[in-house]
Amino acid sequence: MIGWFFALAFVTILSYLSDVGILPFMQNLKVPFFNASILSILILLCMLGVLLRLLYMAKKGEKEILRKRINELEKQLKTHQEKEE
Repeated sequence: MIGWFFALAFVTILSYLSDVGILPFMQNLKVPFFNASILSILILLCMLGVLLRLLYMAKKGEKEILRKRINELEKQLKTHQEKEE
């Protein structure tokens, strides 16, 4: 996640420098079919990467919670079965 942060920060700084006029050649680079500067597309791609990583980690976290709950229920079942015997 820190890698995505640094990539996004770098592209955002480049975009700012381009908007201020320090890097005017960056505004002239356009992406075909989108009519947007290359920096805008890079920022969009970085944000999509962050979103996908966030969704993946959330799904992984849900699986961990479910695994813990299954283990707890299995322990409860074992203790219940031992009491019945």
